[in-house]
Amino acid sequence: MQRVLAVVAVASLGAVPAWSQVPMPEDPETEVTIGRNTQLSGRLGFGGPTGASVTLRLLRGLGADVKEEDTRVNGVCGLPIPHCAGGFLLELDAGSGGGKLSLGVGARAKVKDEDFRGAFGFGLKASVARTWGSPLGTERGLTYLGPELDLQAMRLELTLGVLWRVSGGRGAGAVFSWGLGVGL
Repeated sequence: MQRVLAVVAVASLGAVPAWSQVPMPEDPETEVTIGRNTQLSGRLGFGGPTGASVTLRLLRGLGADVKEEDTRVNGVCGLPIPHCAGGFLLELDAGSGGGKLSLGVGARAKVKDEDFRGAFGFGLKASVARTWGSPLGTERGLTYLGPELDLQAMRLELTLGVLWRVSGGRGAGAVFSWGLGVGL
């Protein structure tokens, strides 16, 4: 994993062109490919205030694909930190109680090994939600804005946040935003 972080750090400084091979002289069995990458994914879930929902997620940023013997790690990082170059996270969420648009930063990695297979990720985003139908914890016809945190392990996804009312005169002034889902 330290090799992956070192390779991604070099690429974030612009020293490696997009989707190029990085030589690993100490271990010729390791193949590393880095460059800009886009991942499109979805989720079926339930939470507040949107109710039962479908989510579409776009993650664009620096990607690293590392293959070593029977192990492969493939990921996208959209975080503006020294280990990664720019990128972003965009989510659209439509549910029985409302819809949500979210923009932020995030990372996701898929790990394939002979003993383990799974995906892990997280995101930090600003979300604007509009309620309709039967929202959870508030009334319909309101708009909320606030931060949310996404955590993903295997196919299970958890979202937590707080949204404050920015339009509409009735209903809750703030709602606890939460969601549980299964990644597609």
